[in-house]
Amino acid sequence: MKIDELRAALGKYDADALKQIVVELYKTIPKSQKENNGIDDFLLDFTKEKNKPAKKEAPVDFEELKVEIGQFLEYADLQYYLAPNKYVKKEKRSKWRFEVKRFIKSLTSVVGDNSDEAGRLLADIYAMLSYACHYSIFSTDSPFSAVGYEQSELLSLVLKKIFYGGYSPGAIKTAVFLTLDSNASWNTLNRNLSSTLLDILKTTDIKEEALKQCVAYRDEYDSYNSAKKLFKELDSSGYRRKEHRNDAAELYLMIKFSLCEYDEGIGYYWKHAETQKPEIKLYCLLCYFLSGDDARLESLWISEYEKAVAKGIIPRESLQNEYAQRIKKN
Repeated sequence: MKIDELRAALGKYDADALKQIVVELYKTIPKSQKENNGIDDFLLDFTKEKNKPAKKEAPVDFEELKVEIGQFLEYADLQYYLAPNKYVKKEKRSKWRFEVKRFIKSLTSVVGDNSDEAGRLLADIYAMLSYACHYSIFSTDSPFSAVGYEQSELLSLVLKKIFYGGYSPGAIKTAVFLTLDSNASWNTLNRNLSSTLLDILKTTDIKEEALKQCVAYRDEYDSYNSAKKLFKELDSSGYRRKEHRNDAAELYLMIKFSLCEYDEGIGYYWKHAETQKPEIKLYCLLCYFLSGDDARLESLWISEYEKAVAKGIIPRESLQNEYAQRIKKN
């Protein structure tokens, strides 16, 4: 609804009804937004707040910001924003999300000589929030929501900053590794994150480089994670390693599909996907055939299904039913 339409709609109500409308709308505003946007001050003294001059954004002192973010990341890794300690005061621990919001806003505004480093710091903040999806470093189990972003939304913002200076091999590696190394939040799939990256990889040359980095992530997974100074994963069972190397195989497949190089993508996926049960691997593979509108995908779906059955794989009932429908349709 546009402002003129809003005014027209509100004009139908008397003062009592308008008060009730304001109360009901107020109830829908999250507490963090009330604090961030000064909603309470606005309602307590409308005239004063309405006539306040607009705040001028002070220029970012990048060196100071860099030190501040570095200390924040270190303290978060040590759980100083979660448990009582002498380094982070209680009132500051509870306001960690406002600090992170400020960091994100400041870093996205940095251009020029410091843009690349700003991109790396923004990636570090994303990695911290991703880590916090599986480990307790803040008093929330939804760290991305706490700072006002969906995970895919913030990843897209970070990736665009990483690529601000161009799609160099180094930038593509950073983007691919960051995406694949993500811990997904409760309402996000790793596949969603891979799709976010794929949407930003616009040309064939860029996608070809990204394919190399998918392979590199699988090969370098152990050394990449052991080299981390902060937010190291505890993975004695090897579960995370398996899952994220599997994500790399899936991203490789998705990129190949986007290039219409289906056979190469399928072959790589069957060879490198780390799902143990062949039936699950088949199910996941066939899901990707639904992601494009190429007419060849229909025949490939049927072909891969029949090849799997010929090898002794027994598809789940839903796939059997879908196969019957596709055969009937064709």
